[in-house]
Amino acid sequence: MNHEADATEVIDPTYQTHQTQQTYRASAALAIAAAIAAFVVGVRWGTQAAGGSDSSCYMNEARLFSRFTTHIDAPLAVSAPWPRAAWTFTPAGHLPSPARAGAIVPMCPPGLPLVMAIARWVHADLLVVPLLGALTVWLTFLLGRQIDGSLTGAASAVLMACSPIFLYQVVQPMTDVPAAAWWLLVAVLVSDVSDVSDTRRRRAFAAGLAASMAILTRPNLLPLAIVVAIYLGRRSVASFAAGLVPGIVVLALLNWRMYGSPLASGYGAASDLFQVGNVAANVQRYLRWLWESHTPVLALAIAAPFVVARRAPAWLALALASATVVLYLPYRVFDDWWYIRFLLPAIPFLVVLSVAAVRGLVGRASRRAEPVVVGLLAALLAALWVQTARTRHVFDLRDWERHFIDAGRFAADRLPRAAAVLTVKHSGSVHYYAERPIVAWDTLDPASLDRTLAFLREHGLVPMLLLDTEEEPVFRARFGAASEIGRLDWPPIERPARTVRVYDPADRARYWSK
Repeated sequence: MNHEADATEVIDPTYQTHQTQQTYRASAALAIAAAIAAFVVGVRWGTQAAGGSDSSCYMNEARLFSRFTTHIDAPLAVSAPWPRAAWTFTPAGHLPSPARAGAIVPMCPPGLPLVMAIARWVHADLLVVPLLGALTVWLTFLLGRQIDGSLTGAASAVLMACSPIFLYQVVQPMTDVPAAAWWLLVAVLVSDVSDVSDTRRRRAFAAGLAASMAILTRPNLLPLAIVVAIYLGRRSVASFAAGLVPGIVVLALLNWRMYGSPLASGYGAASDLFQVGNVAANVQRYLRWLWESHTPVLALAIAAPFVVARRAPAWLALALASATVVLYLPYRVFDDWWYIRFLLPAIPFLVVLSVAAVRGLVGRASRRAEPVVVGLLAALLAALWVQTARTRHVFDLRDWERHFIDAGRFAADRLPRAAAVLTVKHSGSVHYYAERPIVAWDTLDPASLDRTLAFLREHGLVPMLLLDTEEEPVFRARFGAASEIGRLDWPPIERPARTVRVYDPADRARYWSK
C-alpha cells in the first residue's frame, strides 16, 4: 500500500481512487464489526448489577435524576440517638447531604447517571455503557484514520475492542468507558482537516459540548480541555469554550444542590484525594500494569508524532494521553491491576499512536510490507489481549456480581415492606433493588446493637440482618460480647445467594426457647 496515498486520503477529501475507496470500505467494515463486538460483550457479559459502591452509586443516581430529584430522604438519620447517625443510614456510594438534614446524596459525578436517567425512560439504562463502548471503538477508527489513514484506524479499532481494561470496564455500569468515549469524540471533532471557518467553528462548538459531557463524567479531567484549547488556537477556541460552558454550569449547579457548594464534590477535599507522595507508587504500578496487560507496545506511542503524515493531531493525541496519566499520578494508591481503569481515557490515544508508529517505522523500510506487518501485529496483539482479559476474569464478572442482584431482589420481594436491613457489603444493592432503609452496622458502637434494633422497632420498622458469609465473623467479633443477637447463633431464614444469609433477630428467642 502506498503510504502517501493513504495519507492523502485523510488530508484531501477530494482525493479518490478505486484502491483508496476499497481500503476505506474494508477498514470501516472491520471497525464496525469491532464496535459491534464490543457492544455484544458489554451486553452478554455485563454485570447489570448495582453492586459495589461505584456501580450502585451510578445506578441509584440515575434513578434519582429520572425522578427529577437529587437526594434520598432519610428521616431516621435526624432522630437516631447515637453519634454520626446519618452515616448509619447511608448506603455504599453515598453520603449524608451537606446541604440538607435528613437527606442522603450519591457521591459520584453526574455525567453517566444523567445519560442513564434519560435511557431509563425507555428501559435502556443498562445499555448506555455498552453503546458508549461501541462508540469508543468506532471513534478510535476515525481518529486513527485522521492521523495516519484507514489501515491504522482499522487496526486500532480492533485493538481497542480487545484491550483488557476496556473489556473489564465495558461490562460494568461505571464511568471509565464513557469518559474515554467523550474525550475521544472531542479529539475526533477538533482533528478535522476542514479549512472552512464556519465548519471549523461548528466542529469546535460540538467538541466543546462533548467536553461538557466528559467533564460531567470525570470532573478531575477538566485540564484536558486546556490541551484542546491550545491545539485549536485563537480561531476556534471561543466556539469550543461556548460548548464547554453548559457542562461546567450544570456540574456547578448539581454540586451546589447536592454538596452545598459549586466547587464541592461527593469525594471530599481534593487535598485528601491527590497527594504528591502518591506519584512514585502510582508510576510504578501503572507502568507495571500497563506492561503486563497490554505488553510494551503502547510505549511506541511516543514515536508516532515523528513518523506520521499529520503530526498536529498526533501531538494532540499524545498530549491528551499524557495529561490523563499525569492527572492520575497523585491520586490514591490502589493495589489491583484494574485500577488502570482510571487511565482508560488515554488508552485509545496510545493504541492509535502505537499502531501509527509501527506503520511509520515499517514504511521506512518497505511500504509494501506495511499492511502485512500491521495486520499481523494487530491480530497477534488482539488474541493476546483477549486471552489476558479472560485470565483476568473479565468474563467471570457477571457471575461474580450476581449475588448483589439476588440479595437486593430478595430484600425487595421477600422481606416485609417495613423492613430495615442491617447490612454493609450489600447496602448499595439493597437500597437500589428494594428501596428499604439500610443500617450500616459497621458505623455502630459495639455496645449499641440492641439499642439500634429497639430504635428501629419503635419507629415501626422490622430489623433484618443481611450478611455476606465473609462478614459474619466480623459481625460476631464486633457485637457478640455485648449482644446476644451479635452472636448469630441461630439459623438464617434464607440464603438468597451462595454467600449471602438473611437473619431475623426475632427468631433467636424462638429458636433458643425450644
